[in-house]
Amino acid sequence: MTQLMRTALRPLYRDARDAHPGLLVQRGYAEYDTTTEAGRERKTEHIRRICEIPASELYLNAFNRWCDITRDQRRFRSLRLALESRLFIGLSAGAMLETGCAISHSYGMPYIPGSSIKGAVTAYVRTTDFGRDHPEVVQDFFGSEPCKDYPGGLSGLFTFHDAWWVPGSAERPMVQEVVTSHHIDYYGSEGRTPATDLDSPIPNAQIAVHGAFLFVIEGPQGWMHLAEEMLTATLTNAGLGAKRRAGYGYFVAPDGDGAGQGTRCQWVDDTIAALMQQNHSKEDEALRGKGLAELWQAIEDPEAKQQALADIRSRWQARDWWAEPPGGAARKAKAIYESPEAFA
Repeated sequence: MTQLMRTALRPLYRDARDAHPGLLVQRGYAEYDTTTEAGRERKTEHIRRICEIPASELYLNAFNRWCDITRDQRRFRSLRLALESRLFIGLSAGAMLETGCAISHSYGMPYIPGSSIKGAVTAYVRTTDFGRDHPEVVQDFFGSEPCKDYPGGLSGLFTFHDAWWVPGSAERPMVQEVVTSHHIDYYGSEGRTPATDLDSPIPNAQIAVHGAFLFVIEGPQGWMHLAEEMLTATLTNAGLGAKRRAGYGYFVAPDGDGAGQGTRCQWVDDTIAALMQQNHSKEDEALRGKGLAELWQAIEDPEAKQQALADIRSRWQARDWWAEPPGGAARKAKAIYESPEAFA
């Protein structure tokens, strides 16, 4: 048994009614002992305690503030994606606990570092037909290492911000996951003890995350739809984090319940209804037509204009129109929606 905490500090951690999960991961594990059943149970109980901590009111307020800061669609694009199963992120941060999680220093909630997101998207896009056919676009989007043409390196057009865990997407953000190790002696001796089929499986508790995350991209509006498609494709097809071959870290496509998308706007409903009656047209025709775009362009209230655009864009995406508008009128309408002068 290895003592990890001073005796005087143990009552403080034991009696605390609430705690920062990151502090419990890094400093709260009192003694290391995985050689006995009692020691393994103490470790499992400690992980269980960490996973029982809910999101605080402080975090909820900070999350809402972040949503407000990134609401301007001329600069940001927000996507709220739910995990298909669970996510392992920051496993190596657990030190002697042997399992960790990427946890916000300020708010104590799990997050996905923006650097991890950008790295995953870059790696995935480079394996696609688009990435192989348009390497210069990938370089402009994500930047490049120093090379002959750019001795100082190249900064990418887009910034991938840290992804925030969405409050309410699960009862608690962290959940205990069990990974069964079959050859403890083999790995513990660095291969000196042979691994055999007679080794007993030993359950090993680890910290996983479930629920949904809010992803925010920052960059030029004209290319934002392509960056969003790249991010969504990466998260749904390649996933993030550790143990992806075992099915962890994969997300499901947006279902219309995300920030910046999926919010019904009354102005859009009323205007589409008026255009349908005026032109004796169907709803889809009014939605993708230039008439709706021109009426949207005339809205004077910037906030109302952004809300209407978020709704229109969400409806287009649900019909697979945004990437490839169906017809000349739809292409003209999209040009209006993406025009920098639209918000001038």
